[in-house]
Amino acid sequence: MHIGREFHKTVRFGGGLVIMFQTLFNFAGMEQFGACLKDPELLAHARRSRSVLIQFFASALDPAVSEPLHAEICRSFPGAIVTGITTSGEIYEGQFVFHRTVVVFSFFETSELHLLSEPCRKGEEAEVGRRLGLAIAERVGSSSVKGLLLYATSQRMDGAELLGGMRGSLGSVPVFGAGAASYDNNGASWVMAGGKTYWDGAAVVAFSGDELEIKVRDYMGWEPLSRKMTVTEIGDPKWIKTLDGVPAAEVYEKYLGIRNDENFFQHMLEFPLILQRGDKLVARVPVSRGENDSLHVAADVRVGEQVRLGYGTPHHIMIAPEDIRNDLGGFEPQGIMLFSCYCRQVYLQEAVNLETKAFQQFAPAAGMYTYGEFYGQGEEVQMHNASLVAVAMREGRQTESSAALPESSDRPTGTKQMEMTSRLAKFVGVVVGELEQANREMQQLMQTDRLTGLHNRGKMEDLLSGAMQRAESGEEAFALILLDLDRFKDINDTHGHLSGDAVLRRTAQLLQGHAGGTVAAGRWGGEEFLILIRAADAQQAGRLAEQIRAELEQTDFQEAGTVTASFGVTASAAGEPVRQLFKRVDDALYAAKRGGRNRVVVAE
Repeated sequence: MHIGREFHKTVRFGGGLVIMFQTLFNFAGMEQFGACLKDPELLAHARRSRSVLIQFFASALDPAVSEPLHAEICRSFPGAIVTGITTSGEIYEGQFVFHRTVVVFSFFETSELHLLSEPCRKGEEAEVGRRLGLAIAERVGSSSVKGLLLYATSQRMDGAELLGGMRGSLGSVPVFGAGAASYDNNGASWVMAGGKTYWDGAAVVAFSGDELEIKVRDYMGWEPLSRKMTVTEIGDPKWIKTLDGVPAAEVYEKYLGIRNDENFFQHMLEFPLILQRGDKLVARVPVSRGENDSLHVAADVRVGEQVRLGYGTPHHIMIAPEDIRNDLGGFEPQGIMLFSCYCRQVYLQEAVNLETKAFQQFAPAAGMYTYGEFYGQGEEVQMHNASLVAVAMREGRQTESSAALPESSDRPTGTKQMEMTSRLAKFVGVVVGELEQANREMQQLMQTDRLTGLHNRGKMEDLLSGAMQRAESGEEAFALILLDLDRFKDINDTHGHLSGDAVLRRTAQLLQGHAGGTVAAGRWGGEEFLILIRAADAQQAGRLAEQIRAELEQTDFQEAGTVTASFGVTASAAGEPVRQLFKRVDDALYAAKRGGRNRVVVAE
């Protein structure tokens, strides 16, 4: 490594047969970059490389120099792909640096790289993503792409919509990258690509090649602590208006005492909202407080999603990811890129390097602190917050010795205060989990008929209310089956109430066998049972009722012998009040009784 007073340069090869070559520069100012264009070692690597990728990470990239800088680079490195992105902190040799320009040269001997970029303003994300995806598929072929590096101005656009537009054309290609951020220029951020500057736009580098291998890992380290809250109203996908019907920002004031002052943003960074997307927990970091106590978050949320307040645990952020670092080390990378959320930098403060510096022992590791991280593949690709995404690349095969890595003596341990914070967070998380479990059990008791185990009348009324709302909005119709056990009083009088209870329980078991999915069954009262069937008409419900009637008649109730029931069936009608619906199904049930019992009457 050459170390000068004003800039550093790092050169490192990966293990095994080296084909890819990566080197890092760390400048105090861009005027020093000219020396790179004359570096004989870099020029020699360029001559024997099929593709060259040059990336700039800095908060103060000058848009005015983008075009002449690109032209100057291409004179020394013809055909080089040049990208740049503004940052909220640079990562050099796996460590945080500030007010520096980090430049990464990556030389690929056999791989082919393609750069595509487009302007993209708010509202255009899905269409721009679709065009980028199609262009990649047409130029490279989606089956040949090993990975996509994506940079975008995510502060001023919906990154999730951009990814959604790309997804349809790219199958299971892994996507990784970052949203532009900045601590300079009054927070203004942008992306540079091929000599162009995009204040609102996206740039994609597509990697392909038979010898190229890419491994991507991510981790968060924030854990959910509070009870679950439902997103009940949003503005656009990045504005949460209410949680459980309450203004969203009030949640932070109620539980954490975070008030609407000049430190609101800094305090909230430590406590993102955590939600489940597929099989992953993802974070949504609030970045500002809006009108009527709404919250502006860094990435998309959806109405109906359940979120919880999260808390960063230093143990998970710094220590638990050691297996991820070792996994990438065992991969024998020849270059590593790191994309870490700005909130991790704010949270870890002076300990920020403890989670990233170990990557440098495997390969030259550089990157940035972001405004959102892109990661995933197929249907799981999405925009993240509060995460670190590590990307390892290699050309050529691993050596046989790569299976076992020596145990690192540089294991991050954190401070005593961090250890105490982790234990406190663990305690709070366990307590919240126990309370939630107790609440679930209480809710189950409150909604369950104690004798039969079916839904009780209160729960069935709740389900019926929801079904009525969907029917009134035209979303879906539903049907009801009301059944009453025939001559149940005679069973109690002849065999006793214990025998009658056994009949009710056995009937409930039979009904439970048909419940699930769109069918809900409950005890309506005494010997009456109600079945609600979503997205069904009267004829469909009638066939189910007849099936249940026949099964009931053929069941051996032991002491009580044969037991039958009478059934009334009907379906909802548009604009019909619930009272009228129930009168119709009740009349159908009594028509079955009057008709001789043990029969089904369908009221159209």
